[in-house]
Amino acid sequence: MSYLDNFINRMTAQRNCLDLAVELVRGIEGPVLEFGLGHGRTYDHLRQNFPDRDIYAFENRVSPNVFVRPADELLFLGDIADTIRTAAARLPRKAALAHSDLGLKDRQGAVPIVADIIAYLPGLMAKGGFYISNVDIALVDGSVPPAFRRRDFPQATGDQYHIYEIV
Repeated sequence: MSYLDNFINRMTAQRNCLDLAVELVRGIEGPVLEFGLGHGRTYDHLRQNFPDRDIYAFENRVSPNVFVRPADELLFLGDIADTIRTAAARLPRKAALAHSDLGLKDRQGAVPIVADIIAYLPGLMAKGGFYISNVDIALVDGSVPPAFRRRDFPQATGDQYHIYEIV
């Protein structure tokens, strides 16, 4: 598979999962967390899907090429390992949905960042909320942590994306 085909498949899986998330979190109150702002494309899609929810974005530094960005009060700027530790103090309530697609060519290279995310995410998320990621969290230490339950929606994800429920 070409690099372009892989990218298209990943973006299609991402969009399918985020569209599915609208139904998954319909009855769960709380904001949305977006790990990795990048150019703002996914953030913009989340704004379209969740117009009545605050969407907090975590980004190391905002690129000058960002198309869409959150207001400063909805942006956690700095290393995710640091900002996720302090997120609970700024969030008005636990989140219903969290998403990460760190955009790295090598998923193994994303494992340390995902390890930081999943270490703190259960404390930031509502029970029954969902975490959607392009990285299988089992890559962190060989298994899915007890606070997460893998959910399979093959029609939505293929093998490019993973959906976990917070238990």
